[in-house]
Parts: sequence; C-alpha cells; structure tokens
Amino acid sequence: MKNKRSESIRTQLLGPLLILLVLQAAVIAGLVLFGGVSIKLKNNEIHILSENTESTKLGLEKETLHHWVVMFNNSEFITAGIQQVLDSEGRKSKDIFTDYELNRKIVDKVMEKSIEMLHLSHATGVFMVLNGPAAMNSPVEVKAGFYMRNSNSGGYLKDNSSLLMERGLPSIAEKYDIPLDSFWELGFQEDENNKAACFYKKPYLMAVQNMAAQDDAMKFAYLSPPFRLSPKDMQVITYSIPIILNDGTVVGVCGLEITLNQLEQILGEDQTSGNFEECWLLGIRDKKTKTIVPVAYSGYLYNQYFNESQRIDYEDNEEESISELTSSEGTKWYASIKSLDVYGNNGPFEEEEWVLAGIARQKDLLSFYNAIRRMLLGSMAVPLVFSLLGAFVIGKIVTEPIRRLIVELRGKSGSRGLSLKRVYIREIDELTETIEQLNQDVERASSKISSILEHANILIGVFEFEEEADRVFCSRSLFHMLDWGSIEEPYCYIKTAKFKKYMERTFTGIKIKGDRILQCLEGPEGTRWVEFILDGSKKGTILGVCSDVTADVEEKEKLERERNYDLLTEIYNRRAFREQVAAAMKKQKKNVSALIMWDLDNLKYINDTYGHDEGDRYIVLFANCLKIFSEKGGIVARYSGDEFVTFMEADEKEEVREKIREFMKHIQKFSLNTGGGYQFPIRVSGGLSWYPDDAADFETLFSYADFAMYMVKHSVKGVVKEFDLNEYTHNSYMLAGSEELNRMLDKKEVRFAFQPIATREGTIYGYELLMRPKFANMKGISEVLNLARAQAKLSQMEALTWFSGLKAVMAEAMAGQLGTDEKLFINSIASVCLTEEEQMELEETYGELLHRIVIEMTEGEPVSHDFMHRKIDMARRWKGQVAVDDFGTGYNSEAILLRMRPDIIKVDINLVKRINEDQNRQIILRNLLDFAKQNNITVLAEGVETPEELEFLMKCGVSLFQGYYISRPQMEIRPLDPYIVRRMQEFSGKT
Repeated sequence: MKNKRSESIRTQLLGPLLILLVLQAAVIAGLVLFGGVSIKLKNNEIHILSENTESTKLGLEKETLHHWVVMFNNSEFITAGIQQVLDSEGRKSKDIFTDYELNRKIVDKVMEKSIEMLHLSHATGVFMVLNGPAAMNSPVEVKAGFYMRNSNSGGYLKDNSSLLMERGLPSIAEKYDIPLDSFWELGFQEDENNKAACFYKKPYLMAVQNMAAQDDAMKFAYLSPPFRLSPKDMQVITYSIPIILNDGTVVGVCGLEITLNQLEQILGEDQTSGNFEECWLLGIRDKKTKTIVPVAYSGYLYNQYFNESQRIDYEDNEEESISELTSSEGTKWYASIKSLDVYGNNGPFEEEEWVLAGIARQKDLLSFYNAIRRMLLGSMAVPLVFSLLGAFVIGKIVTEPIRRLIVELRGKSGSRGLSLKRVYIREIDELTETIEQLNQDVERASSKISSILEHANILIGVFEFEEEADRVFCSRSLFHMLDWGSIEEPYCYIKTAKFKKYMERTFTGIKIKGDRILQCLEGPEGTRWVEFILDGSKKGTILGVCSDVTADVEEKEKLERERNYDLLTEIYNRRAFREQVAAAMKKQKKNVSALIMWDLDNLKYINDTYGHDEGDRYIVLFANCLKIFSEKGGIVARYSGDEFVTFMEADEKEEVREKIREFMKHIQKFSLNTGGGYQFPIRVSGGLSWYPDDAADFETLFSYADFAMYMVKHSVKGVVKEFDLNEYTHNSYMLAGSEELNRMLDKKEVRFAFQPIATREGTIYGYELLMRPKFANMKGISEVLNLARAQAKLSQMEALTWFSGLKAVMAEAMAGQLGTDEKLFINSIASVCLTEEEQMELEETYGELLHRIVIEMTEGEPVSHDFMHRKIDMARRWKGQVAVDDFGTGYNSEAILLRMRPDIIKVDINLVKRINEDQNRQIILRNLLDFAKQNNITVLAEGVETPEELEFLMKCGVSLFQGYYISRPQMEIRPLDPYIVRRMQEFSGKT
C-alpha cells in the first residue's frame, strides 16, 4: 500500500484565515477612520446640559439672591429707624438688650417699610429679631421682633389682608390690621433645643465675634438651610443680615423668607426645553465627601427617582467635565453642578456652599450618541459572523483527526506501554509520538515519586474515581495506609464495586472539623488520624487524597485545650466560662442560679514584696480551693489577673449562701508559705448576682456581680456581698461614668454656667463659674468629683476647671456680655493644685483676666496646707483674691481662717436657709461677722432663696449675696432682673 504523504496544518489553515483577516482589517480601519464623530456628539450633549444648568442658575439668582442683595443695599430704613427711636427716647443701643418697651417702639417704627419691602421683594416673608425681651413678663430667652408671611407673594394689595403675623406683639398686628397665624408666638424662642433659631443666631453671633462695622453687614449675610418656624409649619429658607448701628453695636438680625414651594415654582419656571428630560436640584454641597443635601427640586424625574433621598452622592468625571451619580435603583445620571453666588470669598459662611445641579439620565442625554455606537457595532458584527463561520468550517476540517486521536487515548487510558495509530498529518503524528514518550516518562516518574515518599515515611494515598468507569485508580500507599493489603506496583486499578466495599468498611464514624474530614484508625501501632480530601472540580470525576495527620490533630487538640483553659490554674479561662455559662443559662435545670465574682485581696502586695512567682503560687492556691465548686456541678474560671468567677445552680438561694459560707471557712485552712517563713492566709472578696431574679442575660448578670464586688472592695473586704438594686441605682455611676469622665478630661468637653454675685445696692460684684458636664450616667458635679477622686484624677479636674472656665469667660467677653470690673469666682479643689507649667500657660493665655480672679477653696475636701499656701501666693501674685467656700460644713474650721487669712468668706446655704427664723443660725452668723469685721474680711451669703432671708442678712451687715432669689445660674451672662434690683435697694435703704 502506497504511503500517504503527511500534510501540514499550516497549509490547510493559511488560505481561509488570510481572507478573513483581510476582511476584518478593512472593517476595523473603517471604524478607526470614522469613529471620532460619535465622541464629538457625546461631548456636545454634555455641553448642552452644562449650558442649561448655568442658564437656570442665573435665573434663580436673579429672582432671589441678587434681587434681595440689591434691596438690602438700598434700604437703610431699619438702622435709621432704630437710631431715630434711640435718639428720640434718649437711649443707648445697649438698652435694646433689656428694655421691652423700647423694642416695641422700634418694631412699630420699621413695620410699615418692612411690609413694603416684603411686597417688592417677591419673597414670602420678612422678619426682624432684636436681642432683647419680647414683652414685660416674657422669659429672657424669648427675643423681640416680628415675622410676617405673605400668602400672595409677587402681588401687591392696597391693604394687608394677604399678610399673617407669625411672631410679634399682638398690639402691633392689630395696629397694621395683620391677622395672627395659627402658629403665632409672642417672640423668638432661643434655647438649645430650638434648632430653628439658627437662621438669626448664626449671623448675629458671627457679627459679634468679628466685631463687624455697620458697612460690613452684608459680609455676614446668611442663607439658612430649610427649617420649620413651628413644628407643623411649612419648610422655608431665609436670607438674613445682622443689624449693626452707627456705634458698631450688633442689636439683631433682619431678613427675608421664601418657602420651599415658592422656590420650587421658580425652578420650574426656569426649565429649558431640549431633546432630553432634565430636572433641577438646589442643595448644600460638601466638597470633601462629594455629597449634596437636597433643599428644593423641580422636575417629575426627581420625584420619580430621588424623592426619598436624604443626600445625593456624586463622582467627578474630569475627562468629560461632568459629574456622575447613580439613583437607588441603579439608574446612571449625569449632573452639571454650579455654585450659587451666595457668599463672597473669605466670608464667615463660605464653607456652606449652595449649588444648583442639572440632572439628566445618561440614556436620555446620550440617546443619539448610543444610536451611533449601535450602528458602529453592527458594522463590526457582520465580519465577525463571517469569521465565525469560516472558523467553524476550518475547525471541522482540522480537528477531525485530533478528535479521533482523543477517542483512542480515552480507550487506552491507564494502560502501560501506550501505543497509538498514525493519522498522516505531520504535526498530529509528532504529537502522538510525544504522548507515547510522555506516558513512558510519567510511568518512570510515578515509580520514583512513590519510592521517594515511601522511603521518606510520608504517607500520602491517592485515588481517582470516575462515575462512568468500571474501575478506580489507586496508589500503593493508599492500600498501606488504610490497611487494604499490599500490591507490588506503585499503582493499580481495582473494580468500582470492590473499591466501594473497601471505603464503606474503612470510613465509619467520620469526624468533620471545619472543612476537614477526619477518620480515626486503630491499629497495632496505636491510634492514627487520617485526613480525607475530595476534589470534585472536574465533572464526573472525584480525586481523593488521604494523608496521615496524627501529629497535626494531637497538636490542635492541645491548642484547643489551651484556648479554653487558663495555663496557670488549669481551670476555665474567660472565653470558655462565657460559653459554658451561656449554655447553662439556656438549659437551667433548677430554680435559681448565682454568679459570684471573686477578687484576691493581697495579690498586689505579694507581687510587689515577694515577686510574681510567689503571686502565681497564691493564685494557684486559691484556684485549687475554688475547684470544690466544680466537684459540686459549678463552673469556675479565672477571669483576669486576680479575678475569678463561679456559676452554680440550686433549688433555693439559701442553698447557695450555705455553700459560700462553707467555702469561706474552707479557705481559712490554706495559707501561702513564703520563702522568708511568713504565711499569707487566703483573703478574698466577692460579689454575687442572681439569675433570673437580678438579670436574665449574661452581660447584665456579670455587670451586677462585678458592681457588688466593687462595693465590697471599697468598703469592708473579705466578705461576699449580694447585688442590691437600690445601691446600684445610687452608685452605678462609679462604674458606668468612668468612660464619660475620661472623655471629658481628654477632649475637655464641658460647659460653664454663670451665677451672679450681687452687692447690697443690687449691682453685679462678680460671677461664680459653675461646671456643667454633659453626662448620661452621672447626675451632678458631686458625682463627677467623687468618681474623679476614686480614680485619682482630681488634679486633671482642677486643670480643666481653670482652663475651660476662663475660656468660657473669654467667649462672653468677646460677645460683649461681660463688663470690665466683675470678679470671677473659680472653685478650686483643696487637695490639689496647678503645676508650675500649668500656671505659666494660664498666665500666657488668660493673663488679662487673672487680676479679677477669686479662688474659692471648697470645704468639701481635706485641705492640703502646702497647696493652700501655693494658691494664696498665686492669687496675691495675680493681684486676685482668696475665698473660703461653703463655710460651716466640711473639713475647714476657724483655725483654717486663721491660717488662710482669706479676703472673702462664703457662708454655706445650710447656715443661710431660714436664718430669719432660727436663733442658733443667727448667733453663728453674728460671731462670724464680728470676726470678719475685725480682720477686714468680706462676708458673702450663698443660697439666698427668699426675700425674708435677704432682708435679714442685709440687716445683719452681710455685704455680698448669691442664690436663686438673686438669679439662677445661666449659660450666658445676663443682667439682674430689675424687680430684684429694686427689692435689694429697698432692703438696703431700710438697713
């Protein structure tokens, strides 16, 4: 038979593939030549969106901001009207802060022109807020002024029938025929909870802090975020400026309002028609996080996609000069974001950036661009189809002989000495010869590897199971490892049925740990662990690997024990205890359970004196005693260094108490024998909480037991105390407030109130600085000091009092609320003192205030004579004064007065209370007054709460007064009530 000449695959493929490549090259060249048009179209559509947004932004600014700025620049009637009233009344600008009648006249003066400005501005409201009282008996935090709203914005009626009075005096509303709204209030409420007050407080405070001149009023204009004037009122935004008189006094704020509905109508009117749908969003932008907080919007698309969004996140596409965002359901959008000309550069509110965003769906904006792309893709698909058809035909021709080779290989799989037929294609015949050679190499390598593993004592057995085959490939090491017998060859094939029998007999009682399958095998050499790994990534075939992991399993069991047990005491550690107790609480078999916290009393002393090795022996000694509870079904653990825990169940609480009593007697038999011959008996304190009576969850139960132990450690040691809810209610702050105290000291998060101290004539002598921490778990400053004392942080409290207190004083001085002569009373802790470095820092920072300082040394703390003299020297160096606080209570006495020689004695409230009725209190006061007169000491009475007490104290000769009757502490410095001033002057005249 004549031999057929072998042909090259390259010869069969070259012609057809060459033709296909020429066609594809032509198509790709056409795309490259004409593809630039679509990019230009895309940029053009994006540019249209930017132009529309810029046009809408200019229209919005023209209708609102620019119009209002022009009106405010051209209307001086408010400051002129206020100045006319002051001149006609012969009053000063600061009288506005205290005289409600003067405020009423000012409102009346500017009302008519304010109504005219409201009609001309197209705004929905106009307002003016004065920093003074609204009426005679109104609270000090209610500010005077007016707030009118126009229900016919843009129209102009001859009368005021379209107006509503939201804030202001009824008499003013009646004079101008303006009805009161259903949400009407007398004035503007100014407190911490009224967030709506920011629209006038922010520009006012900023102008005060920057000491703005009259011509600078527009620099402090403020556009507010949306708010509701009343809880059920409509949402509005305001444009407000401070009112600054000729002398530079900031007396209030005036401005215009526009409702969000009116603002959205203006946005709707400015919409630009185009070949795509767009919507508008007005909001406040944070450039750092690239978010916009929505304020107002227009367009049905915004309602459909973004109506529920509290914030809009976007990303800048710098390449296309546009921003991109995604709505909640996944729609892609383009956004052109333009900044509104609200604030000038370097203004106080420039960080609050207002923007207008024009938003359009990408699929709408780029509809024409996408159509062009689809056309281009279609032009590419045609040659691709031709290529696929050609590849199919060519592949059919080329792969047929290869496919026949594969079938032959599968039929001879597993055979030794592989021999294959030739197909007379040179490359494929060369491949066949290579496969035969590789098969021989694999057989030799397999034998070598098996031999190496066996000689290296590494037991790894493998098998390959095919679902459709009737035999299974197995290695010789698999037979040896699983005790299936022995074979001579490195590997063999066995029948599938026989293989399954072997597996069923061997793998029984499999343990699954995580993703590992383990089998324990017992043999003459002892227990062995085999790990079984299956790989089914190839469909229809399972590859199995068995390895001996005895050493690994034993090591992990050792680690697992170390994970659950304390290495020193060999009882449970913290993690295992929590797991065991949680399981026991769920399956509680008896009526009650108890959790006891134990704390070794002498461990620190033993560690410091004899070393930690002796301390460890002491711990182990107690742990061995504690194991008596484990023998009775309890759970014991070492929770931390010297803390242990026990959990036990019982039918009655008395049964638990009896076991604890027996245990306390039991440990008395044991002592630690030190190297020096001294014996330390075991001493332990404990706290107990009951489950479920005290708590039904582990965390609370543990916290209660810990609290009970804490109270024992700080009272009488050596006993076990049960949790008491009443005691916890009164003292829980000692545990819960620790984190709050540390945060306050680290971040200096504390406020100060100012309580006036008055003279006999009713003038202000000074202010006492009273610390007001914001704590959730502590009720007052006394609890804060108790906790600071318990944690040895009184020195940090002292520094915080000085620096934060004087910082609050400086803020009041900058706001114009503090005079130049008033004394500043600061409470100083008697047992600590500022360091020299802190004194130097205080003098550098607040040197201008130190001559006004009066250092109060409280009697509630034992006096350190060294610190006392250092504080007296500090006050004398500053030309300040020294006062004894709370005289008549605490640790101080007349002997302290002799050593201190104070300038002022503050009589405690307990002596002042009902002194006009109690002769004993009167005798003590007269003796004190005689002593003070002979030593040139001023007497100050604290806690004056009734006019009878005040009159009697004046009659006795007391010079200074402080208390709720005079004035309560305020977060801001305020003048005394004129009524109180008159009463004090009357009493002073009588005495």
